[in-house]
Amino acid sequence: MIEGALEPITAAGLLVTDFCPARCRHCYVSAGPGGRRWMTVEAAREHFAALARLGVPAEGIHIGGGEPFGRGTEEDFARLLAIVRAAREAGLAGVGYVETGGAWVGEASGACFRKRKHGTRLEGARVRERLRALAEAGMGELAISADPYHQEFIPPGRVRLLYEAALEALGPRGVRARRWKWLQSPEDVAAMSEEARENLFTEHLRRYPERMTGRAAEGLSHLVPRAALEDIPADGCGEALLASRHVHVDADGWVYPGTCAGIALGRATRERPLDALVGVWRASESPRIERLATSGPRGLAAEAAALGWTADGAGYAGKCHLCWSVRRHLVRGGVGGEELGPTSLYGD
Repeated sequence: MIEGALEPITAAGLLVTDFCPARCRHCYVSAGPGGRRWMTVEAAREHFAALARLGVPAEGIHIGGGEPFGRGTEEDFARLLAIVRAAREAGLAGVGYVETGGAWVGEASGACFRKRKHGTRLEGARVRERLRALAEAGMGELAISADPYHQEFIPPGRVRLLYEAALEALGPRGVRARRWKWLQSPEDVAAMSEEARENLFTEHLRRYPERMTGRAAEGLSHLVPRAALEDIPADGCGEALLASRHVHVDADGWVYPGTCAGIALGRATRERPLDALVGVWRASESPRIERLATSGPRGLAAEAAALGWTADGAGYAGKCHLCWSVRRHLVRGGVGGEELGPTSLYGD
């Protein structure tokens, strides 16, 4: 293994949009209704071709967002379907799964479409039709995001209808869920008081810890134990940054190592495709990523302190939370550079 190089990539996700009708408190890419970025079908095809050249198997590739189904319109679905088809056109066997929160799904039988604030809601028959079309195009599984954070915005009836439609259209092996137990009897979190919501989130965090970056840094970190800066481990993050064997590519081609959104290895383009980018990338050419890999966020905090950053007196919910605080200070101060981007991710 070449020192400072990435270990071979074996899994990848295309984050095809930053639009989402929800603003989930745990979202590490800070997707929401204000998102405007969409990956083109051609760009997706180029990324798929690069992944095929890297030898990444179809089952190691997923499509996420934001909400890949967008607002539920015919136009948004046509784009998603074309992106899934593009995987086979690029030489892959398909994609492992497509993620969705299910906001585009209706809650009762009746007309095929119902207009709502952030898009069109489809009823059961049309949902099944779309899922079958995606499966025929190369989608291995539908991955349903169901948890208290999503159900603060997406009524439980919609996610249950989606689950039932997916079972009928795809079979049990064609459906996965972020939280199976929650999906069996989801609660209407939007109807709860804020106190009840925070109690639910606190209990859920005990069972399923979240990375405290993106929106979670502000929306959830106060619900978990914190440690003072000097008690945060000072070891490096080389495993997460260089050895995860997993990347995400956002709508504009920015490539993140693993789930470290906002830390960019570079931008995959037609001129410098993804396989070329990761093949020649070296930590020594990205000083801040190298610092994080060797000395962790506490190493980067020293640089930020010289630029006015101060530690939070309430402490941090771990290394990722500290890392986010430091990176956001650098980006908002205009000194993040391409290593810490895109800047829009830090503006939530």
